[in-house]
Amino acid sequence: MRILSLFDGISVAQVALEKAGITYNEYFASEINKDSITVTKDNYPNTVHIGDVTKIDKSIISNLGKIDLLVGGSPCQGISRSKNGRLNLDDPRSKLFFEYVRIRDWIIKNNNPDVKFLLENVKPNKETLEIMNEHMGCEATEIDSVLVSAQRRKRLYWTNIYFGDLPEDKGIKIKDIVYDNTYKVFQDERIENTKTFTKNYVKWDISGKGYGSQQDRAYYLDGTMCTIPKQQTESKTSIYLGGDKYRRSHPIEIERMQNLPDNYTSIIKSPNKRMGLCGDGWTADVVAHMFKGLKVK
Repeated sequence: MRILSLFDGISVAQVALEKAGITYNEYFASEINKDSITVTKDNYPNTVHIGDVTKIDKSIISNLGKIDLLVGGSPCQGISRSKNGRLNLDDPRSKLFFEYVRIRDWIIKNNNPDVKFLLENVKPNKETLEIMNEHMGCEATEIDSVLVSAQRRKRLYWTNIYFGDLPEDKGIKIKDIVYDNTYKVFQDERIENTKTFTKNYVKWDISGKGYGSQQDRAYYLDGTMCTIPKQQTESKTSIYLGGDKYRRSHPIEIERMQNLPDNYTSIIKSPNKRMGLCGDGWTADVVAHMFKGLKVK
């Protein structure tokens, strides 16, 4: 089996393939982020890196041989409904979705008409979703990572792999993936003066703005985390220890929330960079659940 991964990130697709018991001969990765490539090389040194997705033309694809599986998670910044003033598929990053479609369609026409494909992204507005469904030739399936992880992470998946039902809910909580409850513990009496308990987290308002931003929250140990973010990950994934004590999430805990092996990103020395790379990736067990459909004949 030959696999082509576009927007490969830290190559969570390879983790998912292993979890699903899928063997493959060659894995080609298109990625431009140096830290992501470093993590991939550390874990999967046999990965063949082929550069920028926008520069992949027919001559490059032809030299890869028959592609059996095409995967990718195109950038979401332009279509995320959490972003104000979004440009949707006109955004320079999110319009890279069309590069995935271009390459997928070329493979179907010239390389392998039976190629299996998987594309992941966030849920856009209705109009954008209709455009994406049309170009992908199928409707997206929404899966929340909370079924297999301690984080709430709703994502859309376009695929022609038949995988049956959604993953079984494992009921995983933050307390189940704790690595070190003494990691970067902090207290602040200003928090105590504005602290409010909500369903999912404790929030506070030190700035006096009248609301608690993502940095001003701490999640319950017996609850679930927010979607692991790409930016400012450490300050946005705090954990409430009870009383007046709080702490930051450990990088290994963030890896576990994405179903990655412990220390998968440890070659990167900055804890915040490590966690951000995880947040920019996939939840491995969700993708592994879908990849198991590759075994069905």
